[in-house]
Amino acid sequence: MPVRLPIRRGFASFLRRGTLAGALTLCTTLGLTAAPATAETLTSGQLSGVELLDAAWSFGEAATSLGLTYGTVDQRDAPARASAGLYLPPGLPPLGGWPLVVWAHGTIGIGNDCAPSHRPQSERNRSYFNQILDNGYAVLAPDYQGLGTGGNFSYYNTDVEAHSILDAVTAVRSLPIPLSAKWVLVGQSEGAHAVMSAASLYNRSGGAAPGLSGVIATGLRSNPAKSLREMFRRSSTGSDNQVGYAGYYLASLEDRHPGSVAPYLSEFGTRFVDKAATACLSDLVATAAGQRPAALVADPDRPTPTFETDLVDLVGYQEDGLPTDLMIGYGTADIDVPPTDTPTYATTLQSLNPGVRITLNEYAGKDHSGAFLASLPDALSFLNTHLH
Repeated sequence: MPVRLPIRRGFASFLRRGTLAGALTLCTTLGLTAAPATAETLTSGQLSGVELLDAAWSFGEAATSLGLTYGTVDQRDAPARASAGLYLPPGLPPLGGWPLVVWAHGTIGIGNDCAPSHRPQSERNRSYFNQILDNGYAVLAPDYQGLGTGGNFSYYNTDVEAHSILDAVTAVRSLPIPLSAKWVLVGQSEGAHAVMSAASLYNRSGGAAPGLSGVIATGLRSNPAKSLREMFRRSSTGSDNQVGYAGYYLASLEDRHPGSVAPYLSEFGTRFVDKAATACLSDLVATAAGQRPAALVADPDRPTPTFETDLVDLVGYQEDGLPTDLMIGYGTADIDVPPTDTPTYATTLQSLNPGVRITLNEYAGKDHSGAFLASLPDALSFLNTHLH
C-alpha cells in the first residue's frame, strides 16, 4: 500500500533539495505529521495530502507517480475531498516546466473503490499515456469527487466533474513541481463530457486554474437526452456496457431527486441500480447476464415521467463562450456512444463560439476505444500547438 504524506511547510523544502522521489522517501523516513484537514475545513483547490502511488497503478513511462487529495465540492455543493493521480515524465523538466495534460477518464464506476488512480490502468490507457509521457508531458488525472475519498460519484454530473477538474489543477499548483503555466484538457467518453463541463465552468469560475489553452474530447455523447432515450428502447442495440451506463445514470438521477427513479424500476432494475452504487463497470455489466437497459425499467418507452428533463438538469453545460480551441474525435463504428449527432453538434458549437477553432476528426471503422487510440497523432499535434 502507498504511504500517505501529509502536507506541511517542510515538504516543499525537501522537494527543492533533491529529486522528487528521494524527497518523498525522506519525508516518509522522518515521519512528518500534521493535523489532517477535514472536508468541512478544506477550501476548493486546497491540497491536503500526497502519496507515492503503487507502480502497478501507474504507467510504464512515468518516472514518478503521485496521488493527491484536495478540496472540492460534491453534488450538493458541500465541501468535500477529491483525489487525483499525477504522473511525471522521465528526465529533467524543460524551461518553464513540464507541459501539463489534464486527463478526464471515461466510465469506470461510481463506487468509492473504482477510483482510477488506485486501480491498474487499462491496456488502452497505458498505450495512449505512455506515448504522452514519452513525449515529455506531465499528466494530471482527477478521479472525480466521490471516487477514492468516500461516498459515491454523481455520474455525468456537470458541476461535480467540472469542479473536480479545475480544483485538481489549482491543487497541483501548490506543489513545488515545475509545471507549465498552460494546460490542455483531454477527455474520452464520460471524460469528454467532463472536459466540456470544465471548459464551460472555466470562464465563470472567478479565475480558478488559469492557463487552459485547449480541449480534446473523444467519444463525446453530444445529445444525452436523445441518445439515452434510444438506449432504453426494447429495439436498441449497442455494446454490452450500455446496461452499465444506464444503471449509473439511473443511480445518479435517483440520488439527485429521490423518488424520481426508484418507483419506475423493474424488479431486476431495482437490484441492478442498487449494485451500481458499488460495482465497477466490468463487474456490474457481468451481473446483467446480457440483459439490455430496457430490462431495468417497467416502461422502456418512458423510463421515468421526467426522464429527459432530469437528464438535461444533470448533464447540461453552457455551450457558448468556450474559452479555447476544441478538438472533437469520433469513431464511425462506435456502438457505446453512437456518433449520429456528432458532426452536427460540432457545427453548432462552432457557430456558438466563433472566436475559437473547433476541429472535428472522424476515425473510419473505429469503435469507442479504437477511436481514442486512433486520435493520438492528432492529439499530439494539438498538444504541440497549444502547449509549446
